[in-house]
Amino acid sequence: MTEIFPESLSKLWSLWEIRVMVVLSLILQGILIVFGNKRKYSTSKWLRLLWLAYLSADWVATVSLSLLSKNLSSTNHNMNSANADDQDQILTAFWAPFLLLHLGGPDTITAYSLEDNELWWRHLLVLLVQVSLAVYVFLTAWAGQALNLLAIPVFVAGIIKFAERTWVLRSASSKHFRDSMFRRPDPGPDYARYTDELRSKKREGFKVDIERVDEAPTIGDFSFTAPSIFPNTANLQHADVFFNIFKRLFADLILSIHDILKSKSFFQNRSYYEAFKVIEIELGFMYDLFYTKAVLYSLNGAILRFTSFVSIISVSVTFLVMIEKQDYSAPSIIITYVLLAGAIILELYAVILFLRSDWAVLWFCNHKIAAHLLYPVISHMPLAENKRWSNVITQYNLISICCEAKRAKYRFLEKVSRICRKSKKPVEVRRELKELIFLQLLKKSTCAPNAEGYKKLRDRRMDWVLQNEKCIEKLGWSIGEEFDLSVLLWHIATQLCYYSDQEKYPNSFPIRIVKPASCCPSICCIS
Repeated sequence: MTEIFPESLSKLWSLWEIRVMVVLSLILQGILIVFGNKRKYSTSKWLRLLWLAYLSADWVATVSLSLLSKNLSSTNHNMNSANADDQDQILTAFWAPFLLLHLGGPDTITAYSLEDNELWWRHLLVLLVQVSLAVYVFLTAWAGQALNLLAIPVFVAGIIKFAERTWVLRSASSKHFRDSMFRRPDPGPDYARYTDELRSKKREGFKVDIERVDEAPTIGDFSFTAPSIFPNTANLQHADVFFNIFKRLFADLILSIHDILKSKSFFQNRSYYEAFKVIEIELGFMYDLFYTKAVLYSLNGAILRFTSFVSIISVSVTFLVMIEKQDYSAPSIIITYVLLAGAIILELYAVILFLRSDWAVLWFCNHKIAAHLLYPVISHMPLAENKRWSNVITQYNLISICCEAKRAKYRFLEKVSRICRKSKKPVEVRRELKELIFLQLLKKSTCAPNAEGYKKLRDRRMDWVLQNEKCIEKLGWSIGEEFDLSVLLWHIATQLCYYSDQEKYPNSFPIRIVKPASCCPSICCIS
């Protein structure tokens, strides 16, 4: 059978395939850590590259490990010989733990969608399989040389990184995230004394009844003191308080009346700008919990990160100083240098990103001594200026989509292309629209002074607008439908009203600022 490729080309690829795949794996890690951080606040088309890199990174690293294993298994090399090919086998086996580092992924993206978190158990299985495969490669290439011993610290770092990602995915899965909301109840310091007195009274023959007393809701203090090097962090500290309250909503849990009144008291005394800024930071925290390694921003996480970083640094220095380079081929030596430098750069870049994050600023606000000690380092970083979201919303005009579908017949791919272009139309959220939304919510919050009022407000739909316009009898049927159908009806109605009013009042200021809301069903629900 005639070969498709010439024999010389096949031999060349056989020699270089492992090298190419390992370098490609490192490049994909660089793309993930750079674009993974931008995903939170950018709508650029370049983010499609992130999706491709996310899907390819694990596959490339896994294939590279398989090629290393296959290459060692299919050849009968004497690892103790001085032959250049045999020595190169030891060096290529040294790359295996670096692939575990790559499988651990960067800090900026652990999941592309929430469904990825639900598959944490599959990632655990992959962890066990790939670590076993890397250990097999390591043992197969064992020759008792210094290079073999150098692989051990990298193995430690690789297993830490891989296990970190699995733990983060597990923590962000719906079940475990919900379970983390339920903490062991604290009965308080007087509980033991109280129960002892209760038993004592019962033994003495007294009739004792337990009566529940509900405490009055406390609003709390919203004043914070920050280090002088972070003078404008009040919104960040407020966001941290409310983040720990409202993240329960993402676990399908309800809020207590204390939490609701606390939130209401805070936002009623803030401007729309401050309110949106606080919510923006809160949602940023939530994004980090679900899609990044923010779960590891703790003392234990810092210890693990320090261990892996020191392991990589020590191996790099030892390889540079002690290993005899003339025993190995030049391309393999260069690729090894690239892997070592790449691992160090990725770790340092992750540290820099953390120091520029809201999490770091919040930690420094709570640890003022550490903040002043690290001031020479962090003073040169724009800590509080990092973007948190794109400030745009994506519109979907159902009427336009339906009209496009009824025009001349296009080929299937052209139809799909036109629908995608129409359904994804990002527009900037203007400050006037933010203020309008905030004032509407502020107005409605005054109708819920207590728990009963809050329940009524929560159960209301768009009847508020119909009552104000005195057309509840005529259009009340639109809010009696199923919720999803009702939202679509009001989206269409809002769009029609927009076009109608635009013809009558083309230069009206409210018409211009409401345009983004007319194509966003979620904003229509605020009405």
